[in-house]
Amino acid sequence: MDPREAILARLLIVAAAVDTSLSIRRNEADVSGSNLPAVILFDGEEVARDTDTQGRPADAPRNVDMTPEVQFRLEAKAPEVGTNLNLLRAKLIDAVLSDSALLALTVNNRSIRYQGSMTATERGRSMEGGIGVAFTFTYILKPGQLAST
Repeated sequence: MDPREAILARLLIVAAAVDTSLSIRRNEADVSGSNLPAVILFDGEEVARDTDTQGRPADAPRNVDMTPEVQFRLEAKAPEVGTNLNLLRAKLIDAVLSDSALLALTVNNRSIRYQGSMTATERGRSMEGGIGVAFTFTYILKPGQLAST
């Protein structure tokens, strides 16, 4: 299996387990109303490390840094939104950084880094808020083995 897809699939399972009452989505930007509360995985970007290419064949294995984002979106009373989002963030960080299946998909079984988070809130009938939490996963890309997955 493509390591990128394997990491993303596992990350969505881990994120959904943080709070099983959340609606689970992937790459859906417009989630609101009856779909809240929700956890949404955005595949994010990946960058191959340039330092890995010197003097090596084009199809040689290469380290890749992938940075997906997990977003939690809630609707609640204003004083509760931030606290609830921060709790979900904290649970997610602990879950991702200690998940043995995720770690096993990375270089040396330890290449997951928390990158940070960003919040957004909006008023409607109640307060709607979200927090995006980003991680970087470093995995080995093996050209020639991707198409057979």
